[in-house]
Amino acid sequence: MPVKKITPNSSKAQAVKSRAVKTSSKEEDLMDFDQFVARTPQKKSSKSWLFVTLIIVILALIGALLFLSKGGFDKEMKYKAVFLDNNQVYFAHVAKEDSLNIYLADVYYIQTQQQVVPAEDEDSEDQVVEVPVLIKRGGELHQPSGWMQINRSKIVSIEEIGDDSEVLKEIQRQESLPATTK
Repeated sequence: MPVKKITPNSSKAQAVKSRAVKTSSKEEDLMDFDQFVARTPQKKSSKSWLFVTLIIVILALIGALLFLSKGGFDKEMKYKAVFLDNNQVYFAHVAKEDSLNIYLADVYYIQTQQQVVPAEDEDSEDQVVEVPVLIKRGGELHQPSGWMQINRSKIVSIEEIGDDSEVLKEIQRQESLPATTK
């Protein structure tokens, strides 16, 4: 009976050998992957660009927040005349607006006061005249502070006060006075 010799070229030997090669290639692949994960990046310029971009974005956001907190282009801090449906008029800066209310800062209003005008002749009597006086909000009995909130449904109109307005000149005069004389 003939005996069959197993040679390295036999199919079983080839299968074992190919498995060994596959196993070794998997180990090499795993080692390559481990080396890939463990290696340090060689280019640091990508991180520096990321850092610079992040700083620019942060500065842009800070600038936008500052711009919006001051009111933006449309919200110049000019005095406005706010006319209400009860015939009251307030002169103020519009500090903030929302869908239901507007908020006023540095509020002034006109109140009439009676002043006595002395008589020119000895035979005549003194005259009492009503004079409009510009009053800054805050000196009232209840000492209001902060912004004045007005419901939009009560507002008839809002107008910008002109630069040559007598009201604006009086506001500027009152603001330039020392605090004790106000």
